[in-house]
Amino acid sequence: MASQAIMLPAQPSRRADVVGLLNFVDSSGTRWRVWHVETPTARAHLMDASFRNGWLVFEKEDASERRRLAQVPEDWAHLTPDHLSRLCALAVVAPQPARSISSVTTMKMKITPRPADFRNER
Repeated sequence: MASQAIMLPAQPSRRADVVGLLNFVDSSGTRWRVWHVETPTARAHLMDASFRNGWLVFEKEDASERRRLAQVPEDWAHLTPDHLSRLCALAVVAPQPARSISSVTTMKMKITPRPADFRNER
């Protein structure tokens, strides 16, 4: 019996210059993720001038540290891990995101039943 080839539908073409997330390892063995953030036009006036045209975010794989690089090279997605490591070293350490207030206060707040909760009880 002859084998038959299965034809799969062609995948839609993807632009080669579109990249969402890159991973690399720096010279000390630390694993990093890097991605580009574009500033929404409506919010650009609220940003520090150096970040108005977007920035690169470098994040350790364990999420223990984030850094921001304001001057994004046009070809950042095609740079070698060594070059990305050098850019990461130049990037400014970003403050850790604050914990959500609701996650802190809800655990400590006493839950008080509403009067409507007692209407069905007799």
